[in-house]
Amino acid sequence: MRSTIAIVEPRYVARVGLETILQSLFPVVDIVAYNSFEQFQQIVSLPSRERPYFVHFFVNQDILQYHADFFASMPQITISLCYHNLLPPAQSRFYQLDMNTDEHELCKQIVEMRAANNAHIDTTSLLSKREIDVLRLVAKGMINKEIADQLNIGLNTVITHRAHITEKLGIKSVPALTMYAVVNGYIDYSEIYSSTKD
Repeated sequence: MRSTIAIVEPRYVARVGLETILQSLFPVVDIVAYNSFEQFQQIVSLPSRERPYFVHFFVNQDILQYHADFFASMPQITISLCYHNLLPPAQSRFYQLDMNTDEHELCKQIVEMRAANNAHIDTTSLLSKREIDVLRLVAKGMINKEIADQLNIGLNTVITHRAHITEKLGIKSVPALTMYAVVNGYIDYSEIYSSTKD
């Protein structure tokens, strides 16, 4: 059964924007958006064999506060979509995503949230070991020639691996591939910063 991320957000623009970001970060995960808690509750109240396997809930701050009892048993996978001031960590049971930021900062927050919660989404069957090696070096900012030299393989082989990665993940841009590599634990965020400073 594929992993699923739910978005429970009545604001259309925020819902669609977050859905787009999550699809780029988690191409192997189903992203399902709901515009109300009632719509979402119909799905999660289904028998376990009929409902999706949820790995995260991204929930509007107001909905989450109103239905806190429902989500209280799942704090490790519930993320509050905040538009007002963030609560101090001691006052919040859930990870908070500051929606008053740009796309890059949202991606960074999601990466940090995943690392902090040790959330696991199985992507191991997608890429081969060599494709992961190439992806790591792409995320570090290396060009094809540098990757070939680093891995002691031919330039055409690198190009082929990159084509397979793009085909399997459905991700074309280097920034999106980098974020995918970080989110899925193939490279640490600090490695990207250190490689861009060198």
